[in-house]
Amino acid sequence: MNVKEFKPYLFSCDIRDVVSPPFDTITPEQEKKLRSAKCNITTLSMPESGNTGMSPKKILEKWLKDHLVYEYSRDVIIILKQIFYINKEAVSRYGIISLLQINGAISAHENTFDKQVRERQEIMEELQAEPEPIFIVIPDNSFDKLIKRYASDLEEKFKFEEPRGVENYVYFLDDPRRIIRIKESLENVQGIVADGHHRTQAIKNLEAETGDSFWNYALAYTTSIYGNGLMIGGVDRLVYRLNFEENLNRIKNLFDIYTEKTMEDDGCIRVYSRGLFYRLIPKEYAINETFGPSKPLSTEIINRILFENAFGLSREEMETKIGFIYNTTDAINAVDSHECEFAVLIPPWHKDDFLNLTMQNRIFPQKSTYFYPKIPSGIAIYCRPS
Repeated sequence: MNVKEFKPYLFSCDIRDVVSPPFDTITPEQEKKLRSAKCNITTLSMPESGNTGMSPKKILEKWLKDHLVYEYSRDVIIILKQIFYINKEAVSRYGIISLLQINGAISAHENTFDKQVRERQEIMEELQAEPEPIFIVIPDNSFDKLIKRYASDLEEKFKFEEPRGVENYVYFLDDPRRIIRIKESLENVQGIVADGHHRTQAIKNLEAETGDSFWNYALAYTTSIYGNGLMIGGVDRLVYRLNFEENLNRIKNLFDIYTEKTMEDDGCIRVYSRGLFYRLIPKEYAINETFGPSKPLSTEIINRILFENAFGLSREEMETKIGFIYNTTDAINAVDSHECEFAVLIPPWHKDDFLNLTMQNRIFPQKSTYFYPKIPSGIAIYCRPS
């Protein structure tokens, strides 16, 4: 991978009012609260639902004029340390925010939706900026040790805590020798897009369509996949305007179904509907007829066997009747509150399985993985120089 330092555009107001979760994970309640802040990054990254009457470009121009956003004076690589808790035990993760050559040694593992790619492309083209970093993981277990060592010598630039309890500590590295060392450590490493597939494709489109060297690079966060501070979950599905129980006979032709009152952590696909969990085990003949000798992913089984074969949904219908949610407790609550008809609960990933499949250039269905913790938006913006 080819990374390089840059002059980030930063917010001068309270960082707690600026940052947000990645745009595609924000709930309507979170969005309302974030938009109430004086200058939150969602105003730029989610303009389609804004009601300010100003375009994102005009808003950014006003923020620059009012010195709410400014260009940092030196080229840096930003180091981000995150601390969170698993079973009351503190876990830390180190990574960098830098520029990353978009057509370099990075690979995507998920399909994208054309509509979402166009939306991201239009936003970035209007802004002439990239307001959020893409999330890159690398199969290198020495990288986080190098970044941790460099961070230990740096003064903390700022810190903030996210609502779900993740603590973020930000450092600016401007030592040319250490920046070169980081670049060299990544030269022969293959990066994998963990989060931001639509943004990645949008930037590639802009580079191809405009030939503008500004779009040669993406704002990117990079970390090691091997650290204890990185987890890969599944993305649960919320299903609208379809009744699970009314279709049980067709589903039973394709799956062995076991009804449960609680959910076990056994790596199986489950449906939650009307207070019950249904463990779904696809029948061997359904797997063979649909996928042949290849071993399908959980999301491929759900898309092809459950949604297409059992419910008879087309790809277009799936886009309108299927939503995505990143927390299983939230998925269950959405069913209990009648926000949706039922939820499909996708099991978490084992890192070795994920790496083996991506190294085989396997492309997953959209929203197959959820990397945690996410990278907050608003720490820095990559803007065309003024």
